[in-house]
Amino acid sequence: MKWQNGLRKSFDFAVRKLSWLLALLAAALIAVVIIATGPSAAPAEKVETAWPVSVVTARPDSLAPVLLAFGRLESRQVANLNTSISAPVKEVHRHEGEWVEAGELLIELDAAEPQLAYDIALASYQRNVAQLESVKTEQQLANSLVAEYRQLKDIAETRLQRIRDLHAQGMVADSELDGARQEASEKAIQVEEHLARVADYPNRVAQQQASVDEAAAYLEKARIDLQQTRIEAPFSGRVISTAVTRGDRVIAGSSLVQIADYSNLEIRTSIPAGSATVLRDIVTNGGTVTATAQLDNRKLSFPLVRLAADVKPGQSGIDAFFASDANDSLDIGRTVQLAITLPEIDRVIPMPVHALYPDQTLYRVVEDRLRAVHYQEMGDYLDIDGNFNVLVRSQEVSSGDLLMVSQLPRAITGLLVDPTEASDTETLLLN
Repeated sequence: MKWQNGLRKSFDFAVRKLSWLLALLAAALIAVVIIATGPSAAPAEKVETAWPVSVVTARPDSLAPVLLAFGRLESRQVANLNTSISAPVKEVHRHEGEWVEAGELLIELDAAEPQLAYDIALASYQRNVAQLESVKTEQQLANSLVAEYRQLKDIAETRLQRIRDLHAQGMVADSELDGARQEASEKAIQVEEHLARVADYPNRVAQQQASVDEAAAYLEKARIDLQQTRIEAPFSGRVISTAVTRGDRVIAGSSLVQIADYSNLEIRTSIPAGSATVLRDIVTNGGTVTATAQLDNRKLSFPLVRLAADVKPGQSGIDAFFASDANDSLDIGRTVQLAITLPEIDRVIPMPVHALYPDQTLYRVVEDRLRAVHYQEMGDYLDIDGNFNVLVRSQEVSSGDLLMVSQLPRAITGLLVDPTEASDTETLLLN
């Protein structure tokens, strides 16, 4: 019985397995029939994408390129004020950033020591002047006594002659003759000595005059030193810095305060040598070169006043100096970006930087497809709104052509595009 039950189970399993195989075979057969007898689908047509781009109409014109350069605001006159004496600082009257007028007191030093030196020099000068007057008085007296000395000499010589005559007659003794001779000799010597003193008085006067002059020089130095206790503004301007405070003791030659003349501000910038030659020719021929800059929401103009004569060490260009009229509102040392206007160039087109592609290529749009053209860069350009562009010139571009101003990484000749004329606002956003 057991073997019969086992045989029956094996038979049932085989029947179930065969049923599954028949079902799968039937499903596969039905699928083949459906595919073979179903309708065939047409292949999908490939549609070319048109890329949206902005374009501008080419209008070649005569435009003035600009040279962009960074400059630094400077003053033609910056005075570093110091003193020639050593003294304590008594008071600092003006500090950094304050405006001052010419002659205004900036720093005051203690004048006690310089005043003492001045008083001593004044006393020495007055003493030497008095001595000079004494010598001159002595000279006048000596000159007036010349006649008296000579008269006394003549009297002595006359008496000697009379004594000689009497001695020859035997009427006077030898001793009296010797006395007369001695007196005459003494008077002659006195006359010569007096005349020598008279002749030497001009030397004494000159010597004393030199002493007076020397004392006057010391007095003037003392006066200047005393004056050095008052540090005054040499011109109207603005205090740039102060190096001392009340109580400091300064030494001779040390810097005390720096002041700048704001009536002569200028901007120094370095420009290429080639551009400097162009600007120099314009100025030489009577033309005017102007640079503009945007400062504190104001557009300011700066005329070119001069060009440096050499290239400074460490530079590759020539220094150019532009004058400033808005002196009170500017700060020395401030960096300014200048746009220097150069002579006009004809047949050029302003293009935004992103519309220019490598290998000096830009794209025309012809029948909604891009066409690469080569261009020559002629300089930078700022429009009336201050937007930066590049001036280009191309023999392959005519007036009225559409030029792509969009930045399109896929740009290539033949690419299908959907051009839209760029408005001023769109161009501004693109820039």
